[in-house]
Amino acid sequence: MKLCLVCSSGGHFMQMRSLEGLWREHERFWVTFPQKDTKALLKGERLYWAYFPTNRNLKNFIRNLFLAVKILARERPDAVVSTGAAVGVPFIYVGRVLGITTVYVESLTRVRGLSLSGKLVYPFVDHLLVQWPEVAGMYSRARYRGRVV
Repeated sequence: MKLCLVCSSGGHFMQMRSLEGLWREHERFWVTFPQKDTKALLKGERLYWAYFPTNRNLKNFIRNLFLAVKILARERPDAVVSTGAAVGVPFIYVGRVLGITTVYVESLTRVRGLSLSGKLVYPFVDHLLVQWPEVAGMYSRARYRGRVV
């Protein structure tokens, strides 16, 4: 299985790393930001740098949308997996249009509802995983399978 792992640097990146048991044995490539943590911890991994900042930044959303089209059309992964934040949204959208399975793992910090990114992908994502059972109860398509971190 070939995976596209999409996440912001920082906490979203660390959350994706904590899922290593799920992606370690699969062919994969990363889409993230060129920050100290990602540069240091992704040495030897296949990766693409996304445009940032992304939070409420329409220009970079559009740039990342075109980047998603280019990367996903070339790589043709079996699944797009994102732990957020906003950088995952265009990849979920494009993945859905291309018929690629999409998975969004909501942040552990979202105790009372979905993040803005979670709300934006909710209608389109194949699998939305949340880390609190109370949040799963608020959204019919959200699933709680335990905490990542």
